[in-house]
Amino acid sequence: MDGILLKIYIAESAKIEDRPAYKFLVNYFKEKGFPGCTVYRGMAGFGHESVVHTVDVIGLSLDLPVTLEIVDEEEKIMAVLPEIEKYIEHGQITLQKVQMIRKSKE
Repeated sequence: MDGILLKIYIAESAKIEDRPAYKFLVNYFKEKGFPGCTVYRGMAGFGHESVVHTVDVIGLSLDLPVTLEIVDEEEKIMAVLPEIEKYIEHGQITLQKVQMIRKSKE
């Protein structure tokens, strides 16, 4: 089945409505009925400010890169995209066509 992979790249310190953005977005996608949302915390990276953040013991950062991934049908992803774009002040959103193979509990 054809689908869309929505990836959201943000900083760990990003906030939406005074909450960590990644936690807010996980709840947002759950409430919208998406089948899943996964959050990855990066080992190192930099964003719009060109400051490298890393898990180095010497220069320990508490603002690591975070990526959220959501996969679903194109119509469902595109329906929420305008709202998601409003939430993401500094970051990047990408879309990629994917082939979905769903496994269900049986």
